[in-house]
Amino acid sequence: MAETIESFVAKLQAEGVQAGREQAETIRAEAEKQAKDTVALARKQAEKIIADARHTADETLARGKSELELAARDAALRLQQALSMALTAVLGQTVRQQLEDTHFMGKLLHEIVMLYVQSDFQCKDTLKINVPAEMREKLIRWAMAEIGHENVEKVRPSIDLKGTLADAGFEYTCGGSTVEVTRDSVVATLMDLVGPDLREVLAKAMAGGKQAKEG
Repeated sequence: MAETIESFVAKLQAEGVQAGREQAETIRAEAEKQAKDTVALARKQAEKIIADARHTADETLARGKSELELAARDAALRLQQALSMALTAVLGQTVRQQLEDTHFMGKLLHEIVMLYVQSDFQCKDTLKINVPAEMREKLIRWAMAEIGHENVEKVRPSIDLKGTLADAGFEYTCGGSTVEVTRDSVVATLMDLVGPDLREVLAKAMAGGKQAKEG
């Protein structure tokens, strides 16, 4: 049967519609695939950005903690140094006051002299005592007033009292051995005694502060 123009046109239209549908389906499928690929790529980029941000934040936090710990340690060291200097100054002032007290020095040196005179040591040398020049004159006056001229004269041959010491205090020499009792030597001895306690107090304070931060 011969195909009419109308049927031919209808056929062409039907085929065109079908082809259009197929083309539209292809375009839609490709668009969906591209959209999925774009979303997946964006998700990966976002995850990388978040990961990089977290890594940077962790590094910054770790660096901040390290710097804070160093700053706290430096502050503690400076505090310890400041306390040590302050304690040295306080001890130095107190010790100096005692070593510049004529009555205290007189009694102390008198005891040393009497121990030397009454001892059984085989030390035949003169007991040499050295004090600051001003203290020497004060000690002589103190001895005359407190001990008496007669008793001073009894021990005078065994004692050589000099006044050339630069610092407050005294030193005495017998048998080639010299014992120094000056402000610096006394303060150094006292600082050795209180030093460990001071360090322990600071260590506990630092540990307590660290636990408070972590809590």
